[in-house]
Amino acid sequence: MAMVADTQWDDEEIVLTHMSPDTRFLFDRMTQATLAAVAPAPGERVLDVACGRGTDAVQMARQGGLLFGLEPSAGMIAKGGEWLLGPEPFLRAVRGLAEALPFADQTFDKVVCKGAIDHFVDAEQTVAEMSRVCKRDGRVIVSVANFESLSCRLGRALDRLRQGLSGKPRAGRAFWEMPEDHNFRFEPRFLRHCLEPHCQINSLLGVSLLWGFPHWGQALQKLAPATAEFILTRLDWTARRVPAWADVLVAVAAPRR
Repeated sequence: MAMVADTQWDDEEIVLTHMSPDTRFLFDRMTQATLAAVAPAPGERVLDVACGRGTDAVQMARQGGLLFGLEPSAGMIAKGGEWLLGPEPFLRAVRGLAEALPFADQTFDKVVCKGAIDHFVDAEQTVAEMSRVCKRDGRVIVSVANFESLSCRLGRALDRLRQGLSGKPRAGRAFWEMPEDHNFRFEPRFLRHCLEPHCQINSLLGVSLLWGFPHWGQALQKLAPATAEFILTRLDWTARRVPAWADVLVAVAAPRR
């Protein structure tokens, strides 16, 4: 069955009312690392692909960037409008699909897609489009979950052991399995497969380590917040240096011409 673009997506489906320390750290560090990779200079034109409510775009605009947010969901654009009420830096929302960006060649200094490329119908075509609309000396930034992280690998091994000992199948989706709203299972090799035909990868950064591993979040909750933060920060240090183990991958690339 052919995949169809989700133009009705709503983030209410994933809004968490309570987050374990590892989940909160993962989301915060993913945003920090992605925005640091973009680092818009004053006046630079930046495209945020699948911008959602526009919260990241607003942060980048406040750094001086001229932000354009592309979003396929009319509902999310409407929510972004609510977020942007009041005096805000330059930010314009456009409805469209990542696989067919409605912009001319070499329009933007930076093109970024955070945590969304695995939802799209055609991941490689998305990268081709991001590269096309990026200036020759610009940068393409993609951040995405790594489904071959150390945590995923250990989780699968532990699950095989448990099932072998108990003889009982696991109930429900495991954290290392793709959610229903994902179309692609990213890991370092597949990320390179999507990027390299269209971009020269300058850096690949890992973010967070051991997210989702069974009982890890509960164990961190029993610690003092400062202790949990210290542990997560040290693990993140390792993830930065060994991206293949990391929970999230952040790639910075230059368009090929």
